[in-house]
Amino acid sequence: MMSMTPFELFLSDEVQSLLDHFAAILDIRVTFFSADGRTLRRGRQMRNSDYCRMVQRELGTLRQCVSLDSDKQQEAVRQRGIIDYQCHAGLREAIAPVFIHDQLAGFLMIGQFRINDAPPECMLERCSSEEQRRKLEQAFRELPRISAEKLENVLGLFKMLIDYIVVRELAVLQGDRLRNDIDQYLERHCTEPIRLPEMAKKLGRSVSTISQFLRRNYRTSFKELLTERRLAKAEAYWMANPDATVGETAFAAGFSDPFYFSRVFKRHKGMPPGEFRARLRRHVIR
Repeated sequence: MMSMTPFELFLSDEVQSLLDHFAAILDIRVTFFSADGRTLRRGRQMRNSDYCRMVQRELGTLRQCVSLDSDKQQEAVRQRGIIDYQCHAGLREAIAPVFIHDQLAGFLMIGQFRINDAPPECMLERCSSEEQRRKLEQAFRELPRISAEKLENVLGLFKMLIDYIVVRELAVLQGDRLRNDIDQYLERHCTEPIRLPEMAKKLGRSVSTISQFLRRNYRTSFKELLTERRLAKAEAYWMANPDATVGETAFAAGFSDPFYFSRVFKRHKGMPPGEFRARLRRHVIR
């Protein structure tokens, strides 16, 4: 087993929808695996085909299937590209590693389709009766058939799908990381007289990058986030010190002007800070 990386595919609804369409159009199974080989999601939530279930359960090749998947995952990582192969049961499959920030995030696999008209003889020889052999052949023929010429185009679409997912998920991961960095910085420094240029420098981002990120993704601003965090600090301070004055609480929460604190508090909380403190004290006394 390969070790987990810090990056595990987010698999947004948008990406899942793309997987569903891809699987539906080609009538094949599309599966996401984590970096350590766990199945994360499948296009259209598809289960194993009847043929694969027979091969794995009735003919006893499940361990061989799992081992092959693991081997091909490692080969794909070494080649850093798509591996196209035919499995021991005669089905065509392709697997590709997904790298984000040059680290392995997981694998995308397409499979359970055929390019031949009959299952391999080695599988037929495992059948214990003619009836089982007939059912195996029928289940094989029910699988989607993709010609060698069409397979090249399918693999081309497969590569485009991976490239899109990498770009989409990278944007999600980067956005989540930036928001997390902003939240952590404000949590540590909100009671100090901080400014946006100072925070941007500490986070290694430009002022415009952070401003646009907050406005486009959260419809807010640095000033609003800072105010919300300071008001949360004020409430927490009063919870711990119910007898504290408005001025003491304002300074403890990072507001340099108690009168400004009172106006902001009333605008956000719907009541003056003194009334909030009185209600809190009555609650504490009870």
